[in-house]
Order: sequence, then structure tokens, then C-alpha cells
Amino acid sequence: MKTCSGAVLVALAFLLCHCAPAPERSVEPAPGPGEVVGIHLLSWTSDSLLVELGKTIPSLAARGINLIILEVDYSFDFQSHPELRQGTRYITRKGARQFAEICRRHGIRLIPEFQSLGHQSWAGQTFPLLTQYPELDLTPGAFPENEGIYCREWDPTNPRVNEIVLPLIDEIIAAFGADGIHVGMDEIFLLDSEFAPNTQGQDPAALLARVLNEFHDHFVTQQGLEMFMWGDRLIDGTVHGYGAWESSLNGTAPAVDMIPKDIVICDWHYTAMAAYASIPMFLDKGFRVLPSSYQRVDAVQALIKHSYSLQHPGMIGHLFTTWGRLEPAALTTYPPMLSGIETLRSGRFYDVTFDVQPAQADCALVVTLGTAVDGMQINYSIDGSTPTLASPRYSQPVQLTQSTRLRAIASSNGVIASDVTQQQFVVHKALGREVTLLTAPSPKYPPRDGAGTLVNGVTGSTSYADGQWVGAEGTDLVVLLDLGGTVDIANVSLTSMNDHPNWVHHSPLVEVFGSTDGDSFQQLGEAADEPAETTIVPLSVSFETVTTRYVKVHIHNREIPAGQSGAGNRAWLFVDEIVID
Repeated sequence: MKTCSGAVLVALAFLLCHCAPAPERSVEPAPGPGEVVGIHLLSWTSDSLLVELGKTIPSLAARGINLIILEVDYSFDFQSHPELRQGTRYITRKGARQFAEICRRHGIRLIPEFQSLGHQSWAGQTFPLLTQYPELDLTPGAFPENEGIYCREWDPTNPRVNEIVLPLIDEIIAAFGADGIHVGMDEIFLLDSEFAPNTQGQDPAALLARVLNEFHDHFVTQQGLEMFMWGDRLIDGTVHGYGAWESSLNGTAPAVDMIPKDIVICDWHYTAMAAYASIPMFLDKGFRVLPSSYQRVDAVQALIKHSYSLQHPGMIGHLFTTWGRLEPAALTTYPPMLSGIETLRSGRFYDVTFDVQPAQADCALVVTLGTAVDGMQINYSIDGSTPTLASPRYSQPVQLTQSTRLRAIASSNGVIASDVTQQQFVVHKALGREVTLLTAPSPKYPPRDGAGTLVNGVTGSTSYADGQWVGAEGTDLVVLLDLGGTVDIANVSLTSMNDHPNWVHHSPLVEVFGSTDGDSFQQLGEAADEPAETTIVPLSVSFETVTTRYVKVHIHNREIPAGQSGAGNRAWLFVDEIVID
């Protein structure tokens, strides 16, 4: 596999050209031959389903897809352990061979996946390895009906696991004639569980590295295959702040320095962020990285732009994921894939970044603009217009003394190299003031400026992991603000977030209280929610003008309603800028 990204090289060729292109021209290179444009497919679990999938291959290839990672798991006609076949319809050697041949004819590399170590159950269903061999369960006898855990895991200390599992994977690889294997390894949470007797007191990172090194020896060293894995367990969530799902908060992250560097890391992130710190982390450590996105179009675009703007030869392309079987017509027109491929071809990877200095009370917001590549020209607007090459040119930090939507573009030699980047900044009476959280927030999604994030003047994106949201897992948030002196106020507003599949629901009720001494509070007003399906939901509490110094805001959480994912549980609550006027 070539390790340089063709699209990056072509885009830079346009950007660095010394000819005089026409103003406002955009860069539109096609993906280069060394660029991986892949899609991960799940639930195509029988020969007949592979026949249907095969009909989509010409269309996928025409759109630029040149890699398919096909998750097979236990849906295969195993000969070494027929008792581990899942279901009554599964993939046979003949079906695998026929599908692989279709992929080869259309220039698509096919890599099978077998979810390893973790993901040995889903909801109430435990998968064949641990049902047939319960003694291989990492947490034997614990979590009846799988209640209280995400997924079961096998015991990495039991040598019988590899004696069974490695021949299974070998059969899958041989059937598809594959030159690589994806070993999964995402969302592993139980290595340090109190219910895991054989791993008690052991280092979770060493345990994870042990499995990866054993797999690497078997598949790479002995067979010459290329090995892929999901990257979340190798990311230190206390450093990079992604949260407990797409990074590790359970001690596995140091394994990143204990495993071979020729493993391809599929670094998945599903929300839009200005930057994804794990990608340069993996690249700096010598890994090749295949950033992986999911459903949200804005997140797909953000991940592609950040990863390609790094201009690193180890950044080998992009992987789209589906996490469910789409009908053939829906698969070939899958919006995140089509939008992502358009972004890949556009060459507009160098969006402007906004770095805001910590807000000071009664002072303007100071915003520094930048790009991933030195020497690019930045043009911006603060008057509501769309910036062009004729807009004011950035030369020093921008000071904002009133609420403003700042927009910017980047260019090189007259060629626009970014989409319009924009951010809403809010100047208000609580800006930069002292904030105290009277209820504990969740440490899983640490805000950039701690409690001060709620009054830093920066509005959050549609990603609750962008550092601009304060989160609470199943609890209310109660916030105390000290305005520094008595101030006349008549309105308190904030936003909360909806992401129902991930148990995130906006607040149903906000109550506002005022005090002049910080001890005795009286209610100023409240506002109940309106039903909303938008990602970001505003709530505003208005009241007769009062003079106060302290403002207490009680932001209520809710129980997830019937019909929603996680119904009956307390929701996640994410709160953004509290604006006081």
C-alpha cells in the first residue's frame, strides 16, 4: 500500500503553483491513486446478502471507493469450530470467494473484520464464543442477561482463546483471499473490572498490548498480512478529552507505546470538532492512520479537513462507516459518504481556526485566526457577509466588543483553500465572571475552560466533545455566577443539546434565582422546554429588570421518554454559554 495521500499532494500542487489563477477559483483535484477511500460494512452476514451487496460494487467503485472493510465476526461457515457459526444463514467459502472476486474486478481491496477481545455480546445476546465456552468469559457469572455492561469481553489471559479464535479468523481470511485483517478492539471497558478475576491487579494497557502483539505475530509476522484496528483504546482521554467512548479512561491508552507501528489505526470520531488531537498523536508515534467517520455530514467534513490538512504521509485516506445494513440503493447514495468524497475532491482542507483568549470581565473577546499551513492568507468578516478575497485581510487578533458571528476563509496565491469557517461569539454581562458548579459535572467530557466555559463567550458546535459544553450524566446542573457587583439584568438564556441515539436530551426546565448577598436567593423566573428535534435547543428566561450580584441557574435533566434509545434512564445533559443581559 502506498502511504502518501494523492489528494493532499494534488491539492498542494494547486495551492503552491506560482501562476496567477483567477480570483475566487477553488481547488478541485480528483483523489490520487495512493489514497484510501474506504467504507466499513456491517450485517452482510450470508451468501444471499453478499450477492445483493455485490450488485452495489460497480457504483461504489465509480464513486471512488477502493477499500471495503467487511465485518464478518461469527457469521461464517467455520470448519475448525462449526459450533461457533452464528445463526442458520452465514457466509460460506464459496460466497466469500465470489464476493471477493467482484471486488477485485472493480479495483476494491477487501479486508474482513473479526471483532476481537471486546464486543462479544450485544444487548441481551451473547455471541457464540462465550455461549459455547463460558469459561472464556472475562467476567464469568457476572452481569446476568448482560445488564449493567456495554458488551462482554473474552479473557485475554486464557490461552484457550487464541487456540480457538485464531483458526476462525484464518478461515475467514483464506475464504476471502484477503491480504489484511481488521481485528476490531474498540470499546473495551472490562479489563480492570472488579468482576474479572483473572485480570485483577494487572495493567490494562499491558493486557491490551499482549493481545495485539499476539495477533500481530500470527497475522503480520507469520503470514505477511496487514493489520487494522480501531484506535479508541489507545487514546488517553485524560489528555485528549474525547470522552469515555472514543478514548480510554480505563488505563488501556499506554498500550500505544507497546505495539508494532505497522498496525493501521482506524481513528474514529463522529462529531464535528475544529481539530482531532489523536490523529497527529498516532502519526507522531509512527503509525499510519485511517480516520473514520459516521453519519453526521458536518463531522465527516471536519474530520477529513483536519486530517488532510496535516499533510502527513502516514495519513493514508478516509474510512466511512455505516453501523447497520443499508439497502443497496441507500448504500450507494449514503449522504455522509457522498459528501465526504466531495470534500476529498475539493481540496479545501485548510479551514481557518479560531483561538480565543480567556475571557476577562468587562473586556472584549480577543480572537486569533490561523491555518494548519503557514503562509496562507486569511480574509474575514464581522458584518454578517460571506468573506471573499476582497474582505478585510487578517493581520492581528480580532477584538470583539459586541456579540458577533465571525466568518473567515483561507487562500494561497489567489486560490481559496477552505470553506467558510464561522463561529458565534457572545459578549454579555457574565462574560469572564466567576462561575461555581454547585452540582458535579461529568469528568468524561471535560470542558476547555472548566466551569468558566459557560461564560467564555464562545458558543459550542454540534459536538458535545468540542470542549465548549459542560456535561452531566443523569443529573441536573446548578450553576452560581458572581457578576462582580450589583448589575441590572432582565434575561438569562442558554442552550442545551439533543443527540437522542446517544442518550443526550435537552433540558426540560430552567429556573433562575437572584441574590445580592450570595446567601438569600429569590426566584426570578423559569422557562419550560418546547418539544424540539434540533441538535442545539435554546431556552430563555425573561423577567422584570432586577438589580442583583449573584445569579443561580438550575438546569434540569430529564428521564429519557418511551420510544427513545435508553428509555427510562436519566439522560445526558450538555449545557452551553449562559448569557446574562
